[in-house]
Amino acid sequence: MNVDSCPKSEAVVQAVRSNNWPDSLRAHIDRCKSCRETSQVASWMARMAESFESIPGELPDPELIWLKAKINRRSQLPARALLPLKAGGLFGAAGLSLLLATVPESAWNRIQAWQPVELSITQLQELLVATSATFWWIPLAAVLLFLFVFTTSEV
Repeated sequence: MNVDSCPKSEAVVQAVRSNNWPDSLRAHIDRCKSCRETSQVASWMARMAESFESIPGELPDPELIWLKAKINRRSQLPARALLPLKAGGLFGAAGLSLLLATVPESAWNRIQAWQPVELSITQLQELLVATSATFWWIPLAAVLLFLFVFTTSEV
C-alpha cells in the first residue's frame, strides 16, 4: 500500500462496488484526499469493467489460439530454411557475373591478336561483327541475373 493510504480505503472500494454509500463515508471522502482518489479510481475501473462486459461475443478458446499460433509458426519454417539457399544463389549469381565480366576483355584481346598488320574492308567488317557480339552479353547477363534473383525469392 501507499504511505498516504487511509485505513478506510477498503471501505471506499466496497462502497463503489456496491453503490451503497453510508453518510459517514461520504463525509470522510470530503476530508480525506487519499480516499477521494481511491473513489475516483475505483469508479473509473468499474465503468471500464462495465464497458468490457457490453462487448458482444466470447473470447476464443485458448487451445484454438495456441493451435493457430503453432500452425502459423510451422508455415514460416520453410521460408527460414530456404534463406541460406537464397543467399547462396545470390552469391553464386554475383560470382557468375564477375566471371562473365572478363569475357569482353578476353574476346577483345583475341581479336587484337588476330588482327593483321594491314586491314582490308572485309577483315574490318568481320572485326566489327566480332566486337559487337562481345557487347550483347551485358544486357543478357543483367536479364539472367534479374530472373535468377526473383525466381529464387519465389521459391
